[in-house]
Amino acid sequence: MTAGGPAPFPSRRECDLEAFAALVEQPIDPADYPLAERITQGVPAYDASALAHGPAADAEYRANLRDELSKALTEGPGIVLLEGAVPRAAVDRASEVFWDLIAAQHDQGGPAGDHFAKPGANDRVWNALEKLAVAEPDAFIDYHRSDAVAVACEAWLGPRYQLTEQVNVVNPGGEAQHPHRDYHMGFLSDDEAEQFPLHAHRLSPLLTLQGAIAHCEMGIDTGPTMYLPHSHKYELGYLAWRRPEFIGYFAQHRVQLPLRTGDAVFFSPAMFHAAGHNRTADVHRMANLLQISSAFGRATEAVDRTRMVHAVYPRLRARLASGLDRGAAANVVASCAEGYAFPTNLDRDQPVDGLAPPSQADLMNQGLDEDWTPERLRLELYLHGERHRSAAGEDPSLLGAGDDAGSAVAGSVPAEPALVGGSIDQAARLTVDELLAQARQGLDRLSPERLAAALGSASESGSAVSPLVIDIRDRDDRERTGMIPGSVSIPLIVLEWRCHPHADYAHPAVESFDQPLVMVCNEGYTSSLAAASLRRLGFTDVTDLEGGVEGWAGAGLPVTMPPSPDS
Repeated sequence: MTAGGPAPFPSRRECDLEAFAALVEQPIDPADYPLAERITQGVPAYDASALAHGPAADAEYRANLRDELSKALTEGPGIVLLEGAVPRAAVDRASEVFWDLIAAQHDQGGPAGDHFAKPGANDRVWNALEKLAVAEPDAFIDYHRSDAVAVACEAWLGPRYQLTEQVNVVNPGGEAQHPHRDYHMGFLSDDEAEQFPLHAHRLSPLLTLQGAIAHCEMGIDTGPTMYLPHSHKYELGYLAWRRPEFIGYFAQHRVQLPLRTGDAVFFSPAMFHAAGHNRTADVHRMANLLQISSAFGRATEAVDRTRMVHAVYPRLRARLASGLDRGAAANVVASCAEGYAFPTNLDRDQPVDGLAPPSQADLMNQGLDEDWTPERLRLELYLHGERHRSAAGEDPSLLGAGDDAGSAVAGSVPAEPALVGGSIDQAARLTVDELLAQARQGLDRLSPERLAAALGSASESGSAVSPLVIDIRDRDDRERTGMIPGSVSIPLIVLEWRCHPHADYAHPAVESFDQPLVMVCNEGYTSSLAAASLRRLGFTDVTDLEGGVEGWAGAGLPVTMPPSPDS
C-alpha cells in the first residue's frame, strides 16, 4: 500500500486521483493464481462446487486455496469469485424463508431503512443470520455447511470469525448506488474520518470481510454489484470515495460480474463498490450480504448467538448422527456460535487449560463430539453466561465468601465457588454433574405419571393445593414442543423476580412461599437448578419434572400450544 502523505492524521485535501489510478490500473498476472479457473475482468474466479457441501478430502488443496485467496484479497485485486459456493437447493430453500420474512415486513407496514438507497426502494432482511437459524434450522445447516465460504472467511480473518448476514432485494428499476467503502471507517463522515490516524485507516478494513451470495440468476441487466479492483490499496480511500473526481473514475473503470444462484463474491470492505441499476422489469435481484468480522473486532449487527445455538444444535446433532460430515458441522458452528472467549469475567472464568477460557463455539463443538443432549448444552451455556457476568459491586456473601451464604433453606445448592485473593478458588469449581447432584439434594422429583396424577386428583376433588407447574423455557421451545395444560410461563431469566410473592412484578399465580411448585424445562436438567434457586429464595414445597416436557409428551400425556404473543 502507498502512503497518502507523511502526516499521521490524513486530510481529504491530500487525495490524489493520479496516485489512485496508478494503483487501480495495475495488471493481474494469471500465474499468481494457479488454482483459479480463469481471470474475469481482473477478478480470479474459482470453481467452489466441490466445497459447497463441506470440506473436501484433499486438505492440502484447501490450505493452498486459503493461501491463494488471502493473497488475492490483500496483495491482489481485493476480490474473488467463488462459483457454486453454496448448493442451489440450499439457496432456494433459504430464499423461501427470506421471502416469507419480507412478506411479514410488508404486512407490518412502514419502509425499511437502507445504508445507501432510499428507504423503501429495496427490501431488506436485517439479521437474516439469526432469523434463518430460528425459522428453519435445517435450512440454516445446509446453507452454512459450505466450506467455500469458510475458507474465504479464514483467508481474510483467520478462525473464530463472526458472521452476520443481511438479505438485500433490489426491485425492478432499482437505481444504482454511488461508489463507497464500508466497515468500519466507511460509516464515518469526512470530518470524523480525519480524526483517526492513518494507521487506523489501514487497520479498519482488515477487521471485516465482505461477501455476497447470489439468490437468483444475476445477469448484467439485473445490476449486480459494481467493483473497482485494487482500489482497496489506496490508503486515503475513506476520505476519497465521496469526491466527484473519484466517483467519475469509478464510473469509467468499474467491473460487474454476472452471477448464478449460489455463486459468492468476497472482497475487501475498502474496495470501492456500489450496487448496480436493475434495468429489468421482472427480476427482484436478491443477494445475501455477508459482513464477517474478525474475532478481534466488533460485529456489524447485534446477534443473539445463544438463541441461534439453541435453535440449530438439536438438528445439527441429529444430522451428524445421520451422516453429516463433521467438518461441515464445524462450519455451521462457526456460522452461529460466538467463537471468541472475551470479554469475560476473569474472576469467574479463568483460563485453565490454555491462555483463554472456552468460548461458546468450543462448548457447542464439545457437545457434538460428546453427544450432549440439547438440555445439557443449554445448561453448559447458562453456566458459561454466568461466568461471563460481571461480579463488580456484588455482596461477597453472594459469591460464597460468607459462612452462612445460601444456607437459609435446608438442602439448598451451595453458593458459587469462594473468592480467594480476588479470584475463584480453582479447587472449589464444580462440574456440571456435581452441580446437578447438589441441586437435586432433597428434591422429591416427579415423574410425568406422578405429576399427571397430582394434577388430576386435585382437579377431581376441587382441591386448592394443586401444584403450580411453571414452564421456564423460552418462547421458541414452548412453540416447538407445546406446554403442559394448565402450566404458566415464567422464563428462567426472570424466574426469581416473577416468583417472589412480595415483588412488584410477581406473577399472579404465585401466591405464597409454601405453595407447591413444579419447575419444567425441556428435558429435566435446568429445571432442577431452577427449583434449587427458588428453595434458596425461601420456597418450601418446590420440585421439578423428570424428563421435562419431552418426557411428559413421551409418556403419552397431553400438551397444548402456547398462546400467540398477540393474544
